[in-house]
Amino acid sequence: MRKQHMLIIFLLLLLSSMVGGCASHMYNWGDYDETLYAHYKHPQMNESYVENLLEIITKGEPSGNVPPGIYAEYGYALYEAGKYDDAVKYFKKESDKWTESKNFMEKMIRNAQRQQEKKEDSSSASAPREIDTEAERQK
Repeated sequence: MRKQHMLIIFLLLLLSSMVGGCASHMYNWGDYDETLYAHYKHPQMNESYVENLLEIITKGEPSGNVPPGIYAEYGYALYEAGKYDDAVKYFKKESDKWTESKNFMEKMIRNAQRQQEKKEDSSSASAPREIDTEAERQK
């Protein structure tokens, strides 16, 4: 009976030390759960959701503890806002930090780059063009 108690105590101590060691490597998710729930419940309040993602990134980057998927999620929020160049930056960060997301992030990067090209093409097409020839000036 005494051996069983000692074994149980040893296993509990081992388990607690493992949990304690892992806790120091945990990610700071901030208010992610609550903000995500509020975002799904009230999508029109997107701004606070995006601000929360940026806050998680800002707090996590100095220690290298940005949680998995947060760069990608923030990048997608930028993508939806039409900020394609910024979105690419965060998709690349996600790909670099979490290599298992590399294939998906490469697709997102290509999509964002295509959207940026379309945006630039449409803005240059709508810009007034200069008259190049003398005949066009006379028209």
